[in-house]
Amino acid sequence: MREVSFSPGTVAAGTAISLPAGAPPIEVILDTSLFRGSDGTVAATDVMATATRVTDTSFSLDVATTARDKLSLRYISRGERGPTAK
Repeated sequence: MREVSFSPGTVAAGTAISLPAGAPPIEVILDTSLFRGSDGTVAATDVMATATRVTDTSFSLDVATTARDKLSLRYISRGERGPTAK
């Protein structure tokens, strides 16, 4: 499993977001978390977001992001073995 955390900037919902340079390509997205920082008038909060693979190097979210957001994407990279059942 891989995890990348970065600030995607302001992106509209449904728009492709590229993985950061050097991140392994996406095979399957496991989950995502989105933390929205405070802007001084609205408190910081976790935002519910669902990621969808667009290409092996990009994905989209079902919510828009802002310049204050930190995104963590957990995924299985191409060629990597996923968790096995016991």
